[in-house]
Amino acid sequence: MVESHSIQAAERLVVILDRPAHPGNIGAVARAMGNTGFSRLRLVAPRQFPHPDADNYAVGCTAILEQTAIYADLTAALADCHLVVATTNRARGQRQVVLTPDQLGERVRTFLTRPEVQVGILFGTERTGLLSADVERAGLICHIPTRGEQGSLNLSQAVLLVLYALMQALGKEEGMAHDPFRDDPPATAEAMEHLFVHMEETLTAIGFLKPGQKRHMMGSIKAIFHRAGLDRREVSILRGILHEVISCRDRP
Repeated sequence: MVESHSIQAAERLVVILDRPAHPGNIGAVARAMGNTGFSRLRLVAPRQFPHPDADNYAVGCTAILEQTAIYADLTAALADCHLVVATTNRARGQRQVVLTPDQLGERVRTFLTRPEVQVGILFGTERTGLLSADVERAGLICHIPTRGEQGSLNLSQAVLLVLYALMQALGKEEGMAHDPFRDDPPATAEAMEHLFVHMEETLTAIGFLKPGQKRHMMGSIKAIFHRAGLDRREVSILRGILHEVISCRDRP
């Protein structure tokens, strides 16, 4: 099977954690990556890794931890990245362009159309975030807007929010969500007409439709079901219900 563009692009995106202090956060980041389709994780001078807490918090994504690369310094971890994005809660006073996660998704999506490009998304240590000198290494900055006095997020929460936006942007061409109006065969005009005839007969038989109201009432009913955009299976279900209505009425 040929891999989709979004999967190929995701393989060229690297999550980099600078000096993570808590192994549980590393595991939670791996889980966030697994949830959003990213798998390449790099750690710069982690305080404790490998660690059982990392495995426990990864919840089914330990394969990402097993493939995690560890670097002694940030320079080595960023060396092969063509674009570095620094995440920080400091939205102002930066020399680089500052983007929200959604805006970043669109920018990275365009950047990854070139097959030789690799993007690094850099997150700082839990307590202090990225140093100013490390932020200056980045070509772009991502800031997650928040409300209230608390502007900082837990490390894994920040990673999840950014990666979710990237997942959405990279998957645009593939329509990742299920859309019944697109994915299921719609009912034909003929099938809808048969449904309406069956419905009128049934509603007349049970006394719902009165002789002087049939045309007006059926017009309203038809409008309801046309707005619903029924597919073939749904029409069959409704006709089965109508059949059972008459069967129940005729039973002793």
